[in-house]
Amino acid sequence: MDTIFSLAYRYQPQTAVIPRYQARVKAAQSWLALGLLVIAINVACAQHSEDVPTMLITDFTAASADLGWRVVNDNVMGGRSDGGFDVVDDELRFAGITNTRGGGFSSIRSQPLDLDLTAYTGIRVRVRADGRRYTWRLTTDARIYGREVAYWANFATVADEWQEVDIPFADFVPRFRGRTLDGPPLDTSQIRGMGLMIYDNLDGPFALTLDSVQAYASAAPFSLDTWRWTKRVLVVSAPSSGHTELQTQLEAIETTRARFEDRDLVLVTLLDGAEYTAGQRVLSDDDVRTLRGKLQIAQGAFAVRLIGKDGTVKLVDDKAVTMDELYALIDRMPMRRREIADR
Repeated sequence: MDTIFSLAYRYQPQTAVIPRYQARVKAAQSWLALGLLVIAINVACAQHSEDVPTMLITDFTAASADLGWRVVNDNVMGGRSDGGFDVVDDELRFAGITNTRGGGFSSIRSQPLDLDLTAYTGIRVRVRADGRRYTWRLTTDARIYGREVAYWANFATVADEWQEVDIPFADFVPRFRGRTLDGPPLDTSQIRGMGLMIYDNLDGPFALTLDSVQAYASAAPFSLDTWRWTKRVLVVSAPSSGHTELQTQLEAIETTRARFEDRDLVLVTLLDGAEYTAGQRVLSDDDVRTLRGKLQIAQGAFAVRLIGKDGTVKLVDDKAVTMDELYALIDRMPMRRREIADR
């Protein structure tokens, strides 16, 4: 089945064309393809706006956008590097040889785009390369002397390993003909093109396989308010995952799992030296510091806190609590009584 992406790049007129109008028809086809591509990617943006952090730009499958890549090597300025690309098995393979006796770069660039990525934090690429340094390139409407300003951000690779690399928009630097500019800053509301480049001042072969390109957004800082009026939160903090009080508390929760869930409880664990979790979400160090400060929990201490649906602390303890005690406390709460009465 054709998608809006495949329609944009497979569309061919079925009627004969008078030769002198062929150029006009081809131009119209190009603009139609670009228009459909822009609609398709913007539809994808809209569909993902509710569930950021990522929006797929392309993954080189038939169902995703073909960005119309083209090769630009340093021979445009008299250089001697050679590079190109092909798409095989749903992967783009960019390879060649750089020669610093000249420009010293090879690149591929997309056709013109019209993307608004203001809801996102940067570009995420999944690559397997050779350990050399590569550059992601963006363009906008920015101009200097009437010419296009490019925005570059470098990223390192590990030889022969698949990597998911995040390239924050904050890292992109304006460039023009090899010179770094003071501005203007990158305007992510008007992304007009993107590209991949190698320009690391080294001679020799290069090879990079590109599996996908996405826009990503950093998750908003965690807050207990996420669950206000919908969940009660049991926070358990411990100096390690093997702490005795912690093990006692977790075992008690697991053996009464049905009663735990019946009371709309969600578990938050703050374990030093291990992964911090809040329900299904993994918390950052900053999230944990903020949460411990709010709940007056010292790092390295065992602590239990129960937060009600109204967002206030209902229980403070420095040892494991019995689940019967916890459930009895909840069942005395007016909101819980209303929940039971409404069943």
